Amino acid sequence: MPDPVGSTSWHNRHLACFLRLNELLLHEAVVDPVILIVGPGGVTLPAAPLLNDSAVAGASKCRKLLGDVARYTDQALRRIPRMPLRTLEPVEVESTLSMSHRLVVADRSQRVLSAVARDVPHAECHCIDITFQQLPVVADVVIAFNVICRLDDPAAGMATVAGAVRPGGWLLMDDRSADAHLADFGAFTRIAPKIHHRAAEPGD
Repeated sequence: MPDPVGSTSWHNRHLACFLRLNELLLHEAVVDPVILIVGPGGVTLPAAPLLNDSAVAGASKCRKLLGDVARYTDQALRRIPRMPLRTLEPVEVESTLSMSHRLVVADRSQRVLSAVARDVPHAECHCIDITFQQLPVVADVVIAFNVICRLDDPAAGMATVAGAVRPGGWLLMDDRSADAHLADFGAFTRIAPKIHHRAAEPGD
């Protein structure tokens, strides 16, 4: 079976969420938070410059067209077994958070995890399929952008991800996945775009 290398992403796609997360952690004075990233975004090295260029604010129609071509190209290139990938969210979380923390990354793809290990050497990497395997930690923050909506069994994946958020913690998730599946877990409240807070105690 080919290594599942996920979907195309680009640099700083979720930067606003990570900056807001840093503010929340500082405000709550969370000491040494555990940050768990599930299915980190990535991009092939050849496609990265075009994707970055098309994603900037105010990009022209020509740039956006090039970005569309780059996305299709990236999807084709990442199927080449030895095509190098660049990890995105782990690097961006590391550059955004201003407190010491423990970074744990889980993905189905060993190639994606190899890119994480290269770009963020201290990250703890785990090869896991969340539709039938549990995540290795209960975390203060779980980040799962564009993961649940792409699973064959999204309900099972959502149960795994939601269960990995500690009471009082935060879940960062794309709106498509949250709108379709997070409502089944009543402990979560949306507090900012793509950021959901888990009640500290049942009924809070």
